[in-house]
Amino acid sequence: MENKDYFKTETFSLHNVKSNDFIDTDELLKLINDENLKQKIINKYSLDKNYVIEIEKIEYLYQLIYQYSKKFNLVRLEAKESDVTCQLKFDTKDKKPAFIFKIKNGNENELIYDLIEAEGIYDSVALFYNSKSLSQYVKSMSKNYKKRELLADLNDSWAKYYEKNQESIKTKLFRILNHKENYYLKSINSAAFKEYGIAESFVMTILELNKFKISNPNTEFLISSVSLSESKLDLIISQKKSISLGEVGFLRSSISIRNEDQGNTSFGVYSTLEFFPKATEKNKIYLFPNRDESKIDNSIRSSHTVSGENFIETFANVSELFNAGEKLSAEFEFYSKADSYDELRAKIEHKIKNTNSPFRKVKKLADLFSREKTGQINNLETLLKICAASNEIEMEYDLKFKLRYLISNVLLYNSNNY
Repeated sequence: MENKDYFKTETFSLHNVKSNDFIDTDELLKLINDENLKQKIINKYSLDKNYVIEIEKIEYLYQLIYQYSKKFNLVRLEAKESDVTCQLKFDTKDKKPAFIFKIKNGNENELIYDLIEAEGIYDSVALFYNSKSLSQYVKSMSKNYKKRELLADLNDSWAKYYEKNQESIKTKLFRILNHKENYYLKSINSAAFKEYGIAESFVMTILELNKFKISNPNTEFLISSVSLSESKLDLIISQKKSISLGEVGFLRSSISIRNEDQGNTSFGVYSTLEFFPKATEKNKIYLFPNRDESKIDNSIRSSHTVSGENFIETFANVSELFNAGEKLSAEFEFYSKADSYDELRAKIEHKIKNTNSPFRKVKKLADLFSREKTGQINNLETLLKICAASNEIEMEYDLKFKLRYLISNVLLYNSNNY
C-alpha cells in the first residue's frame, strides 16, 4: 500500500480468512513501544512467562494491527508556534492541494531538528489554525489554486504579530509520522498527550478477554467487525453464545473497542448488541445503546492524557460491559410505540435523503429505504431485513459508523439522530 492508504479507515472482512486461532503473549507485547507501559502490563497480567491466548482468527487480526501500527516512526516534536509556518502546494499534474508545515528548531528529548517539512493529514490544519480562528478560512484556500499565495501573506502577518507579542507564543507538541523520506503531521497536542494508539488498545482488549475466559472457561469469542487505519480502531468482538428473541431473531452480547489517537479524541470500550433478524440470519445489525438505562453503564472512556495505570484500568471492566449487554437484552424490544413500522423506515429515509445528509451520494442506501423501491413496510420482519441489508452496502467507514448509529437509535429509541 502507498503511505496515504494507511490514513484511510478500511473495513476488513474475516470471511474465508485463513488464520491460526491463537497467539502467544510475547508476540502481543511486541506491539507496545513504550517500555514503561509494557512493564506495567507485564506486572498487571503476570506475563513474565510466555503463554498462549486462543481466540478465533486472532493471528490475522494481530498481523493487521502490526502492519498498521509499525508502518511509521513517530516523532514527538515540541516547537514554538512562531517557528511553524504552513504552505499550500498543488500537484503540478492533477492540482491536488497539500498543506506543508515547516517546523524549525523542534525538540524531541533534547534532540534538535533544524527543520522538518511535513504534509498535514487528518485534522492537523484545523488544529493549527483553530486558536487563531482561521481554520475555515485556510481550508477554503485549498479549493482555489489562485489563493495559495494568501497563506504566505498570513504567515507574514503572524510573524510580525509574534515579534511584537513574544508572551503570546506557545509551545506545542507536533506529532509527526515518518516513513523513509516522507513526513506527515498527524496532530497538534499538548505535551501531556500520551501515545495510546490502536496497538495499545488491541493488546489490552485481548489480555482482558483472555482473563475473562480463564474465569469463564465455557465462554468463546468471535471477531465480528474490524475497521482500521493508522490512527483509528473500531473493533467489535462478540460472545458466541446467542440469545433468542423468539420469532424476531437472536442477538449476541458484544463490545466495541474504539480508539482515535489524533486531535483531542478519546479511546474506550462500549457495550454493543449484535442482532441477527430471523428473516436474514446471514446479515446482522449492530445496535449501540446510547443511554445508561436501569443504572447500567454501557461505556468506559478515557482521554489520551491519562496515566499508564489509568489507561490499563480503562479496559479492566470489559466483562462488565459484556454483562451490560446481557442485562439490556433481557429487556430488549424494538420500539413499539410507533404507529407503524413504515414510520420507522421513513425516519431512516428522511435522515438519509435530507439536504445536509452525508449519505445522499450512496444511491443504493437511498433506494433501500425509499417507499418507491421498498413499498409500504407492514411488519417488523421486513423492516429488520432492510436494516440488515444496509450493513452490507460498501461505503466510507465514517458513513458506515453513522449509519449504524442512525439505525440503532431508530430501532431502540424511535429517534433518527446519530
